[in-house]
Amino acid sequence: MENYIRQYDDCRQNEKPFCTNRCPFHMDVLDFQTKMANNNYNAAYKTFRNAVAFPEVVAALCSEYCADVCPRAAIDQSVQLHLLEKTCVARATKKDPTDYNIPIKQRKVAIIGAGGSGLACGMRLAQKKYDVTIFEKADRVGGTLPELLPAELVDNDIKRQFQFETYTLHLNREIGSLEELADQGFEAVYVATGKDGFDFGVLCQEGFHCLQQGNQAVFAGGSLAGRDKVKAIAEGLDMAWSIEVYLKTGKLEYPESGKEDRVVVRREQLSFTAPVIPGESGIYTDEEASAEAARCIRCQCDACMVYCDVSLYHKKWPLKIRDEVMATVAASESMLHKSPARRMIGTCTQCGLCTEVCPSQIDVGGMLLEARKMLHKQGKMPGAYHQFWLRDMEFAGSDDAAITKPAPETESCEYAFFPGCQLGAADPDYVTAPYRWLLEKNSSTGLLLRCCGLPAEWAGDEALHQQELDQIRKDWESLGKPTLIMACAACLKHFKSALPDIPVVSLYEILDQWQEESWPNHRKEEIFSVFDPCTARNNQSIQEAVRKLSNRCGTSWEELPQGDRHGCCGYGGHVSEANGDYARFIAKQRIGLSENPYLVYCINCRDIFRAEGKSVHHMLDLLFGIEKEEQPLPNLTERRANRVLLKETLLKEIWGETMSKKPEAGQYRLILTPALQEKMNRLKLLEQDLSEVIAGGEKSSKKTFNKEKQTYSAYKEMGHITCWVEYRRLNPDDQKEETPIEVLNVYTHRMKIKLEGVWNGIKIDTDL
Repeated sequence: MENYIRQYDDCRQNEKPFCTNRCPFHMDVLDFQTKMANNNYNAAYKTFRNAVAFPEVVAALCSEYCADVCPRAAIDQSVQLHLLEKTCVARATKKDPTDYNIPIKQRKVAIIGAGGSGLACGMRLAQKKYDVTIFEKADRVGGTLPELLPAELVDNDIKRQFQFETYTLHLNREIGSLEELADQGFEAVYVATGKDGFDFGVLCQEGFHCLQQGNQAVFAGGSLAGRDKVKAIAEGLDMAWSIEVYLKTGKLEYPESGKEDRVVVRREQLSFTAPVIPGESGIYTDEEASAEAARCIRCQCDACMVYCDVSLYHKKWPLKIRDEVMATVAASESMLHKSPARRMIGTCTQCGLCTEVCPSQIDVGGMLLEARKMLHKQGKMPGAYHQFWLRDMEFAGSDDAAITKPAPETESCEYAFFPGCQLGAADPDYVTAPYRWLLEKNSSTGLLLRCCGLPAEWAGDEALHQQELDQIRKDWESLGKPTLIMACAACLKHFKSALPDIPVVSLYEILDQWQEESWPNHRKEEIFSVFDPCTARNNQSIQEAVRKLSNRCGTSWEELPQGDRHGCCGYGGHVSEANGDYARFIAKQRIGLSENPYLVYCINCRDIFRAEGKSVHHMLDLLFGIEKEEQPLPNLTERRANRVLLKETLLKEIWGETMSKKPEAGQYRLILTPALQEKMNRLKLLEQDLSEVIAGGEKSSKKTFNKEKQTYSAYKEMGHITCWVEYRRLNPDDQKEETPIEVLNVYTHRMKIKLEGVWNGIKIDTDL
C-alpha cells in the first residue's frame, strides 16, 4: 500500500492553472471567472482585491501576463481577463476592504519607499497588525503611478485600501543608512526605493535580494529590482510574506517564482469560441461578462474527475479518496474505528483507465484493489459484496459445469478453447458454436471450461485466488500445455498478468486468422458502434481482429467518439453488490456514448447494456447467428442451468459421453412473478436459495404465520446474508414437497439472528 500512497506525491490535483501560475499575484482565476460568469461583481471584486491589493490601479495597468499561456490563444483568442477585471472594478458596488479584528503584534517593520511596491508590502503587513512605518523621501505616496494613471484614481484606491489600517507614514523623509532603522528597533526592512533608487547593498546578494545584519533582516524589490509597475506591486506583497516568515521563524525565505506549468489541458474541450468584444466603454454588460467568462475552460488537472467513474460518481478527488482509503484500512481493534471508504473501495471496476488518463499515472484502481486485500486480511471486507460471485466461481469450477478435456481421440493438444464462465451462462450456443468451428479448423483443439479466478482477486482473497490459479495451471498442464484460445478479454488480460507462462490468444484473432473466406452476416441492416471492453483497451491485435471480422461479414460500423478510452460497463470488480446505483450509473454513462446499436465482444457488456434498454449485439451473433430474436436475458437461476446444459451438450455432441451426475433441483416447485424474479436478480438469489429457506423453515418450525394474509415467513442464514421468504402453499392441506408454493416476497439483510431456545412457544434446536 505504501507504494500506491507514494504515487500521490506527484498528484496534480492542486496545481494552479496556467493563468494563475503566470499571474504575478497568483490570483485564483477560476474563482474569479466563476463569480464573473454569475455576474457576482462584488464577490469577484473581493477575490481580485485580496490578490492584487490595489484593484483600481492593477486593473488599469495589467499587462495580461496570462494571455500568452491561455490554451485558447492557439484556437481563437485568450480569455480577455483584463477586460473582465476592468468590468469587475467598474460594476462592483461594495469596494471597502475587510476590517480585520486581530491582535496587534509588537514587531516593527520599516518600508523605505511609498511607491506601489512599498505600499503593497506595508498594507499587507498592516492588515496582519504588525507595527509598520513607511518612509518616503517625496511629499506624496504612489511613486510614479500618478504619472501613468489619473492621480485621483491612484489616491482614491490607496486611501480606500488603507482606510482600516494603522500605520505610520513619514513623507519627505529619506533614510541614509540601515543602522538608523536598527537603532529605532525595526526588525525587518523592505527597500522599495524605485527605479535607480539606492539599494543599501541588498541587490548585490546572490540568489535573493535579502540579507541579515545582526537582528535585522533587509529585503529589496519592486522597480528597484527591475520589475514593471504591476510586478512591483506583486513583489511588494510577496516580500510581506517573506518578512512575516522571518518574524515568525527567523528564516530568510523567498516566495517561489517561475513554477513549472504542470496542468494538462483536455484538448477535446477546445473548440472555436469567438471572444466577446465590449462596447466603446470597454466594460462588459452582464450578458457579455458571462459569455466571456464562460470561454474559460477552467484549466486544471481533472482527468480523473472526467474519466474515472469512482471520482465522478462519488464526487471525490484522488487525494480525498487516498485519505479515506487510508483511514479505512488502518489497523484498529476499536469498535469505533471509522471506515469511510469501505463501500467506495468496493465500487472500483478495475478498468485501469485512471492510470492511463492521469498525467502522473497514479493507479487509483490498484490502490483500491490493495485495500480490498487488506480489508479481507483484517476480516473487515463486507462478505456480502462478493459472496454470490465467489459461489458462482465455485459452481463454474465444479463437476456440474467444468470441463477439462483434450479433443476427441487425442491425449494432448496444441490449442485449447477457454470460453470463460459467463459466455455459456448467457447462452450455451455462444460456446458450442465457436468450439465446433475450432474443431473443424483444428481437430486437436481441446477444451478448458471453468472460471478464470478473477472473482477471488476482486474479493481481495489472495489465498482463494492462488488456489484457483493453481487448479487452472494443473488443468492446463494435463492438456499438454496448449495455447489457450480466450473468448473473454477479461480472462485473457488476467492470465497475462497472473499466469504469464500460459500462452494465450484471443478467439477473435483465431477467427480472423483461421478462415480465409468471408463470414455470413446475420445483422446486415444495422450500423453499429463498436464498443471495446475495458479489458481490451490498447490491445490492438484484438481490436483489429474484431473490426476485420466485421468488415468481412459486411457489417457497417463506426468508432465511438473516444475510441476505447472509456471505462467499464459496470461488471468489473463486481461492484453491483457494493452499490447497485453506482453500477447502473456506469452502464448509463457507457450506453450514452452513441445512439447507434452497439457491437460488443464481451458478454457482460452485452447483458448489462441490454438490461438498460440499449440495442446491442455480440460479435458471435454476427458470425454464427446465435441470438434468438426477442429472447429475454436469462435470470440467475437460468444462467446456472445454462452452464449445466452446456456441459451436458458438449459431452454428448463432442465426446459422445453422458453427464454422469447433474446438480439436484430445488426441493419445491416455486411460482414466481416476473417482478419477483427481477428482485431476486438484484439480490443475487437463485430459486434453489429460496427453496432452501423454505425447507429450513418447514423442517425446523422456524417460520411465522400471518393469519390475515395466510402466508408463512421463513429465514435462513446463507453465508454473510440472511434471506427471508414469504410464501404460501396453493393447497394448504397438501403438505407434500412437490406441492406448488407461491412466493410472495423475498428480501435479505446482513444482520445475524441469535435464537433463544424457544420459537413461537416451541422449544427448538438453535443449531439449525
